[in-house]
Amino acid sequence: MNHSFKWQGRQDGEGDAHLRLHQVINTSPQASFAFIGFSSDEGVKRNHGRLGAADAPDMIRAQLANLPVHQPVTIIDLGTVLCDHAELEIAQAELAHQVERSLNSDMKPIVLGGGHEVAFGSFSGLFQYIQNNHLNKKIGIINFDAHFDLREAEQVTSGTPFLNAAKLSEQFHQEFNYMCIGVAKHSNTKILFDTAERLNCNYIYDYELKLQNVENLILRINNFIKKVDYLYITVDLDVFNASIAPGVSAPAVKGIDLSIFDPLLEAIKKTGKIKVFDVAECNPRFDLDNRTAKLAAYIIFNYIFD
Repeated sequence: MNHSFKWQGRQDGEGDAHLRLHQVINTSPQASFAFIGFSSDEGVKRNHGRLGAADAPDMIRAQLANLPVHQPVTIIDLGTVLCDHAELEIAQAELAHQVERSLNSDMKPIVLGGGHEVAFGSFSGLFQYIQNNHLNKKIGIINFDAHFDLREAEQVTSGTPFLNAAKLSEQFHQEFNYMCIGVAKHSNTKILFDTAERLNCNYIYDYELKLQNVENLILRINNFIKKVDYLYITVDLDVFNASIAPGVSAPAVKGIDLSIFDPLLEAIKKTGKIKVFDVAECNPRFDLDNRTAKLAAYIIFNYIFD
């Protein structure tokens, strides 16, 4: 684990009303949330995408640092898992270990990616935790993403994490419960739709994500959530329009807007079932004015605070 990031930022005065996030990180040995960085774009490289996502964890931390603290919160930063020498599978296993370790300590891990290969590490950590502690509990995956990421490949990539998760579930005779929100028809081949149907996946198209549909969308999402006990939520930033998320491997021509994302995430939070949360595909190398890193920080802020 790499611990090189220094939490620092603006200080406006004394007292809790002036607090910013950098002032509450690592101030308690036991925390409600744990930040874990995942510095990797090896999966993106294997998937022939634009490199640069390995730089994301610290860029997201920098945008989080000055955000205000509106209610008491305890957060530990466990550092960053590094993908060295293209050894992605080893990095994913280490991330899974850190996620499981956090859950065993009654902390909710928030993973800062990194390419979307982060998802298999995050899921595996929750899966191991369930296997070792709550064998009868069911996991649900909700992926905000323009892509299914159900590719069949000879090795893990940023395009395979949920097929990898499906195969791991099958190996242990567990149900695979997967919902993808924001699917772009023009960004997924027919075989990916066929795979989604074969695995009985739920999905919502990007064009369905309109504010006037919010009640129906929340109903569909809650019907999925009712079937499971714990949730792994992953936000691939390429689900958003390129105007607010330019710094990703595959910028979205259409994409979705925060006006619909925010109420959906809030509804999911209200179920109380989220155990693991991550953001993926932030690519600082192609970002503009840190828009995408700021978007990632905004999403994490809204997840942490009511």
